[in-house]
Amino acid sequence: MKECVQSLTGQTYTDLQIVLINDGSTDGSWDILLELARQDKRIEVYSKANGGVAETRNQLLKKARGEWVLFIDSDDWIEPDTVESLINEQTVGNYDIVSYKMFGKTDGDGTIVYTRQQAVKLFLEHITFRGSLWDKMIRRSLFEGLSFDAGVCYGEDALMVWQVLQRAEKICVLNKGFYHYRVNPNSISRQSFNGMKFSAYTTWDSICSDVKKSWPEYREVAHARFACEMTQLLYAAARNGYPHNSSVQLLQEIIRRDGQYIKKTGISSLKMSLFAWLVSHNYYIARFVSKYV
Repeated sequence: MKECVQSLTGQTYTDLQIVLINDGSTDGSWDILLELARQDKRIEVYSKANGGVAETRNQLLKKARGEWVLFIDSDDWIEPDTVESLINEQTVGNYDIVSYKMFGKTDGDGTIVYTRQQAVKLFLEHITFRGSLWDKMIRRSLFEGLSFDAGVCYGEDALMVWQVLQRAEKICVLNKGFYHYRVNPNSISRQSFNGMKFSAYTTWDSICSDVKKSWPEYREVAHARFACEMTQLLYAAARNGYPHNSSVQLLQEIIRRDGQYIKKTGISSLKMSLFAWLVSHNYYIARFVSKYV
């Protein structure tokens, strides 16, 4: 946590509001936050009962006063020139969202500019512009009237990115790495499979409904992404020996319905298409196969 905060206070762009929230931690984090706030007047600290990531981020949005919002997880950190570089890039093109890369994961130089329509397609294809929040500086006004869904604890980032994307006019992707990600074995994405992860269904069901109404030209791509996401969930469930219950059956139905679009749209590999077919028709065989693929 200290490394994360120090990467914020050490930014070359100094006009910052740094909001830190202690989400019910009992490991002494609150005392550390108070000490950090005493050292830098830009830091604001708040404490709340543990209520999950969605509630914490909603509180962050309520406290934010600046024109731009940047989310940094407490286990991670950013390069010293991150904010300055993003602000400079935004000033050039008056973008609503500036996306960037993980440190060491760039594949060239330069900046690519997208319209909302182009970014929507890329989001659904999971290419260049994805559903993560950590790699985006977003105009705060795009969040007005929106909130993270507390009922979604896996895929909540993608749902919010999708919602703000519907309000953005110009998006740019800066092909430079600023973000350092530290693997946290206690995060929900790293834990053994549990029923909470099925809440990702809500995210992609909602996105597909939106696409049907607002972006019908991308309907097949959206359903292909829905099938891919649910296949990845069932792969994780099968690999961890999760029982064949009603939640698994629901995802199997989605994959049987939408799996055909994975190959048709070409948004994923043949291996994904084959496993989608297998896991949607015979979960028990998929549990065996998943241990070897």
